[in-house]
Amino acid sequence: MAIARTTAIVAGFSALIWAAEAKAGVPECGDLRLEGAGSCELRGSLDCSASCDEFGVYKKACATKLHKTCRSECTLSANPTCQDECTVQCEADCDLGVNVICLHNCFGECVGSCDASCAGSADPETCVASCEATCDGECDTRCRPLVEGSCYKHCIECCGGSCTAQANMDCQTVCQEEEFEECEHEFRVDCQGQCSGDGAIFCDGEYVLGGTQIPACVSALAREGIAQIDLDIDGEGTVDLGDGTAAGLGKVGGKGCALAGGNAKGGLTSLALGLAALGWFAGRRNRRR
Repeated sequence: MAIARTTAIVAGFSALIWAAEAKAGVPECGDLRLEGAGSCELRGSLDCSASCDEFGVYKKACATKLHKTCRSECTLSANPTCQDECTVQCEADCDLGVNVICLHNCFGECVGSCDASCAGSADPETCVASCEATCDGECDTRCRPLVEGSCYKHCIECCGGSCTAQANMDCQTVCQEEEFEECEHEFRVDCQGQCSGDGAIFCDGEYVLGGTQIPACVSALAREGIAQIDLDIDGEGTVDLGDGTAAGLGKVGGKGCALAGGNAKGGLTSLALGLAALGWFAGRRNRRR
């Protein structure tokens, strides 16, 4: 594994952000969908340990994990009415020359159902996390294999992923609720263990992953072309970041199957994937001596 060494007396960071299309979950980052995050940090030492104890920091990670577990029992097919209505509108846009891309559009089409699905939930935040993870997972399943295809084909798979997710939403929510508390406990133990080792990545205060997975996650975000950061750090230390690349994220507003994936523009939110707290660097440096 390559090691990036950064030494600076006066330091700061500058970020180059450009418009990004909506992405699916990032496999190297626990399959989490991260382009909507407002800020991400690599935390270590006491800052990291304190973060592991905060309530609700594992909702996104648990929902993403539990969606995969629950797919074996939540196997309903897409509602024909949902798929037909979605596909008709989407194909009408294809006829107008709109470039529909399944992987870019499916999540935006699906996630609009989450507010209604979770309106009466006793725990709306957990419900929304489960809903978004179900949308993301089903869209990934239908859209990732579609490398090439006509606009109509992208519409069919995009609407199929969205409507399949919606058909299984109640099943997924109930199934995930049964395992959520245990999942959060497991992530907490894992998080605390990572804090005393290589640290952990948090996005908007939520745990993403830690340990040896960090370099692959950071490099994957950079490869996605979401954003780049030229990062200088005040201090001296050794940081394992694979190829030394740090990444940032741009945010694009939600888009449905019937909206342009590659042409639509949205507001950008700067995101720094930084190495927070010099104490973390000092801790790593001491352990390597």
